[in-house]
Amino acid sequence: MKVWLKTRIIFICLELVQLSSPLLDPAPFPDALKQCYEFRSFNMTPSDEVAVNIQNYCYRQYQYKQIADGKIWSPLNITKEGVNYIHGLFRQIFNEARDVARHSMKSRRHKRQARFPGRYRQEVRSPGGAFRRYARCILRLQREAVEPPQSGRNTYQTLAVLHSGQVLATAHGGPAFIPWHRIYLLLLETACGTPIPYWDSTVDHDMMDPTRSMIWSDMFFGNGDGEVMTGPFQSLRTILGDSIIRNIGTGDSSLFTKEGLAAVLSRRRYEEIVEPKQGAEYVFSLEGHHNGPHVWVGGHLSLTNTAAYDPIFFNHHAFIDHVYEIFRQQQLRSGINPIMDYPTMTPPGHAANDLIDFRPYAQPLRNIEGLSRFIANLVRYEPLPTCQNRCNRSPHLFCDQVRFVCVSRARPTSMMPAGGGFGMASQPGQAPASQDVPTESRVRAQARGPIPGGARFRSSPFTDSRNRPDTIGSVPASPQLLAASVQARAGTTRRRRDVSQKHQNNTSLDDSLRTVSALQRSFTNTFMIDGVVDLKRWVYVPVRVFYNRSLNIDGNDPTLHPNIALKALQSSCHGVNSGAFKVFVTSNGLNYVGTYKEFVILDERQPFSVMDTAIGIKNPDYGGGEVLFTAYDSCGRPCRALCTKSLEGKTVYKSCSAVFKVSAALPKMFRLSYRDALSSNWKISNLINSQDVDLIPPITFVCDNTQLWPWDY
Repeated sequence: MKVWLKTRIIFICLELVQLSSPLLDPAPFPDALKQCYEFRSFNMTPSDEVAVNIQNYCYRQYQYKQIADGKIWSPLNITKEGVNYIHGLFRQIFNEARDVARHSMKSRRHKRQARFPGRYRQEVRSPGGAFRRYARCILRLQREAVEPPQSGRNTYQTLAVLHSGQVLATAHGGPAFIPWHRIYLLLLETACGTPIPYWDSTVDHDMMDPTRSMIWSDMFFGNGDGEVMTGPFQSLRTILGDSIIRNIGTGDSSLFTKEGLAAVLSRRRYEEIVEPKQGAEYVFSLEGHHNGPHVWVGGHLSLTNTAAYDPIFFNHHAFIDHVYEIFRQQQLRSGINPIMDYPTMTPPGHAANDLIDFRPYAQPLRNIEGLSRFIANLVRYEPLPTCQNRCNRSPHLFCDQVRFVCVSRARPTSMMPAGGGFGMASQPGQAPASQDVPTESRVRAQARGPIPGGARFRSSPFTDSRNRPDTIGSVPASPQLLAASVQARAGTTRRRRDVSQKHQNNTSLDDSLRTVSALQRSFTNTFMIDGVVDLKRWVYVPVRVFYNRSLNIDGNDPTLHPNIALKALQSSCHGVNSGAFKVFVTSNGLNYVGTYKEFVILDERQPFSVMDTAIGIKNPDYGGGEVLFTAYDSCGRPCRALCTKSLEGKTVYKSCSAVFKVSAALPKMFRLSYRDALSSNWKISNLINSQDVDLIPPITFVCDNTQLWPWDY
């Protein structure tokens, strides 16, 4: 009986200990983060948006370095060797850009034209062998591997996986589309050591039957009807081990057209040619017309997660970049500075100062920098083929004297595939003009069934009545494809929103801020931690958010902020005719890959406003964790962290760095569920400090209009 009573007393004591609110175990603020904060804020006046930018930038930089150094988990497609390889490509790009800039200055100074040291991109069919050199490069990258054998990827696949997964939300559907793909082209081009020739598909569209174009011959892209069995890319494989599939002349979209080109170039403002666009405005969208060849070619190229596995992806995007460069030169001639012309209303991740998402492979580059002259001057283009320039003297193009446009020649029908014939007089995929006769390549592709590549590209502004139905189709992306995508971008990023939804205001704050700032909108975390979605790996810490209205001796309305830049955000970060606003609290793993975000709603019309929430962190049962907490409101104003301290026998709050270690040692400072973290033992108080330990969450954020940097070491 005594033993039982003693055991019971110990058990009760342990239970009481677990229900208490002990001090958080503060961790040293990482030196790399501290140095980044100090460097980015040096000699600057504290301001709201700048502070949030610095916090986001420095944390991402810190995480990239942790992944690159192998100190934290990285997804399957990220190895240290792969990171170092692509870092090296970026170094070459920037070094070359500096050389080109020096060349330009020297040429202007001496008024003579020296040999251009950059890249000169020609049309695929132009004489000079540009396409042959490109094809040899792709085959070389397929034979090589910069990552360890266990990665299962060759060098080309290492580059191709960059265009997959959650990055697609910032690579497509907004003004970042052009700078993102401009940098992507430079990466592959640098790996190749030779310029990427552009594919002008308008000259194919103007044929009687574009599926008969010379471009689909063994000399260039190889067959386009089914499994790729001819041409230089017949040996290429996706990371699933499958050969490339095409299904040309299918879908509801056309190739790029002269009409589409004229529509894009009829505009002068960048916002007029970028997504999102709906209705009549869609005809001016460069990305919209870009979608056409993706859909028309079909197969892997028509699916966002697999498009880059077909090397003609890069030829197509070189043409899109060429069209934008023509547009950019028109802007300059019209007295418009392209850098100053970036849209002010963008989807999340597409703002001018948002980072081009190649993490963790590269030093962050902003969208606006991808459109800079520094990057643009790296490349020059052969003019588009026209009758005036004799179609660039290509033997595979001719001038249609009736329409006065360049048109591709048809491939010879007598050409036979290597290794024997496959019926009729055409190569695999080179069916008669009707496209009704199934070839062996198409039969093979159809036998494999739908491609597990996920979502298709959106239809283009123009259709083509000559197209036939798609007989291959697609299904959701396979787990292997998703695993090979850049999962380090996971965190709380949500699935890509439909472009028909309302534009979000342009700021360089956290991407998800703009998507959930409206009071009526909710927010859902992914619960992914170290690449695994598992609720058991998360525990919850109660956090208090305290709003303190600034002193107002002038009698001004405190809901009208002095920051002019923030006034434009009122409609998106506040409720209509309301002083209510959201404050987002985020936990970012420092030694694990995981981010959790929650928000509270406060009322700035009151002198004080207090609300509690619970924030997920790594469950220490799955290993010790270090975490950084941050908070900012829906207008981008950062909040300052206060942590519990013992002072003269009382538990009070003091400024802190908001960096903590999480361990399984008792007494616990977390709860296993969100509900328990906000249960009755965490009673809400209208005071920050309290002598009652049970009333004090271990961390509080104070939000006000104080113009101070929000971090404290």
